[in-house]
Amino acid sequence: MQETLKGFFTGDVKVLIGRIICVILTALVFFLFFYYAKKRNLQLFTYVSIAVVAVLFALSFLVSKTELGFYLLFAYVVLAVLGLMLFISDINRHIFRLSVKRKFFRENLADHYGSEDLSKSVAEIVKSCLRLSKTDTGALIVIADHMSDEILDSGIKINSEITAELIETLFFPKTPLHDGAVIITANKVASAGCYLPLTQAQNLPREFGTRHRAAIGVSAAFPDCTAIVVSEETGIISAMHDGKIKRYLDSRQLQDILDCAMGLADESAEERLWGENRQ
Repeated sequence: MQETLKGFFTGDVKVLIGRIICVILTALVFFLFFYYAKKRNLQLFTYVSIAVVAVLFALSFLVSKTELGFYLLFAYVVLAVLGLMLFISDINRHIFRLSVKRKFFRENLADHYGSEDLSKSVAEIVKSCLRLSKTDTGALIVIADHMSDEILDSGIKINSEITAELIETLFFPKTPLHDGAVIITANKVASAGCYLPLTQAQNLPREFGTRHRAAIGVSAAFPDCTAIVVSEETGIISAMHDGKIKRYLDSRQLQDILDCAMGLADESAEERLWGENRQ
């Protein structure tokens, strides 16, 4: 095996470069496995993957038949692809955080509407949530820099100024729109009665219903958005952002969260609120 390993890193320059690239890519795949598996408590998947790859690597030195060697390589590639597919949503969210897209939307929103108008909208949302909480009226409000047309089109277009009265009316029990989500973008109530992707997570509190699962799902799918939920059973106000959850919010905490959601707070304030390594 020592001679084989020595031969792996010798020979033609082009072949050697190709082999080094393969080693780097393999190391990158394992890094991604460790990094994202740790975030999702899937370390066992990583350990099993490494064990399988180690066995395949050892067998490749013992097998001389070209056909069987091909099958071993194919199994390794399939394992790597499955791992990347498992963590593709985490990778996309990480790339989004590092991009300038989110910063552009925030700066554009603040420049266009001004802090006074945005603060007024925050106050109206806080007022409506507190009133809905007192009457145990269920509500789901999503504040986003931008939202997919698929979600916006699943509800009714509103495109109206943000007022507490409007939000309370949209969530009035037994009305056609009260079960869906209200989407707020560009300092407007953009759409109401919208359907959101539900999280498939199993380790959630028992009292979490469809609204909470939808809020977690949309916050995981769109890292820039913040979802506010008022529980229909308990009146408890919760917030979800980038897959993280904050519960039992009072007016001050809710305002701080909405300030971040509407771009009134800087990135450091958002990191202090939600944590630097948001998931």
